[in-house]
Amino acid sequence: MQSLQKPSPPSWQREILATYKTGENLLCLFSPDKQTEYCKNEERCFTGHAPSIARVARTFGDSVAESWLSIQLFELAEFSKVRNGMEPADFIELARTIILGYGRFKLTEFMVFFQRFKQGLYGTFYGVFDPMVITRYLREFRADRENLLRFYEDKKRQEERKREWELREKEKATPVQIQEIIDKYSKKES
Repeated sequence: MQSLQKPSPPSWQREILATYKTGENLLCLFSPDKQTEYCKNEERCFTGHAPSIARVARTFGDSVAESWLSIQLFELAEFSKVRNGMEPADFIELARTIILGYGRFKLTEFMVFFQRFKQGLYGTFYGVFDPMVITRYLREFRADRENLLRFYEDKKRQEERKREWELREKEKATPVQIQEIIDKYSKKES
């Protein structure tokens, strides 16, 4: 009788486990107090190797992903000084809704969203922490994110083309080298 082996996890999941080890480590490394530090390099937030919230859920479980996002949301509410009526279960429910709609966002991309929200770039709360305000402006952020991802991809392609051009230029023979080759073959023919 053959033993049923559990299939090995996908490479991205092995990479997440190797990098972060546990959900608790991940929560600490991407805590709200690190938002400003990470967001100083916005390009890296979008192009770096931070995991998406959906991959965090698949690797460490839904509760870790929901906890991470609800902590970020709670911190935003505290920053805004408007937590009125939101219970911990409400933050978890909002986190679930966001994960369902924006699971492909990296943790660092969410951090950029929360930083921008704090900067007043995405709406404001009027006395009450309103989940609909968050979800409405996440939709707007998604469009901004797509534009930024295209911009960074174009920038990367341009840099690669420039490197290729520079390599080709380095490999080109100088006029002296060309003359030496001509002379070498001219001597062989005579």
